[in-house]
Amino acid sequence: MKTMKTFTTRPSDVNSEWHVFDATDEILGRLATKVSKLLQGKHRPLYAKNIITGDHVVIINAAKIRVTGKKLDQKIYYRHSNYPGALRQIPLSRMRQEQPDKVIRSAVKGMLPKTILGREMLGRLKIYAGESHPHGAQIKEFARPELQVFSDFVETEETRANTPESPVDQLDVETEETRANTPESPVDQLDVETEETRANTPESPVDQLDVETEETKEGK
Repeated sequence: MKTMKTFTTRPSDVNSEWHVFDATDEILGRLATKVSKLLQGKHRPLYAKNIITGDHVVIINAAKIRVTGKKLDQKIYYRHSNYPGALRQIPLSRMRQEQPDKVIRSAVKGMLPKTILGREMLGRLKIYAGESHPHGAQIKEFARPELQVFSDFVETEETRANTPESPVDQLDVETEETRANTPESPVDQLDVETEETRANTPESPVDQLDVETEETKEGK
């Protein structure tokens, strides 16, 4: 009888990747389903419930997310501090203006497991309201070419290497060159001359008198 081996996914078998999503004019729910699938690792044949098999996800332009219908006014976010009368109600329109990252994060959180692994998966989600993000190095190395979005920091480093020197830098270089080529000033020449004249001038009568007194003391 032929037997078959059962394959069990291990953490060493998983190679996490980085993905970038531009939330401009994207539907909130449809984007959240794509992100939750990547975070859980359900797009891989190695998917397992007991370990994290998902990837890292970066979302930019979260402030430009879009919803259908009248959800901007009808959808309400509730928050309570457990004190009497401390219920806070924030509509989606206001939440998108003040904290756009929480809008997407709460939508993705509802689609993840309510366990420790689910919280770790949510930690791999990075959301930014604008276009720039600080994960340019990771995206450049792991992500697919069509999804590569670099941060402002990386762009500034590249532009600084290619930009010519500013007039201020050129002025500093010119001043150093001119200092090296300019002759010594009369004050410097005067100092050199005074040192040379001191070395060549004979001793004064006062110095000779001191030498004679020392010799007479030794003779006594």
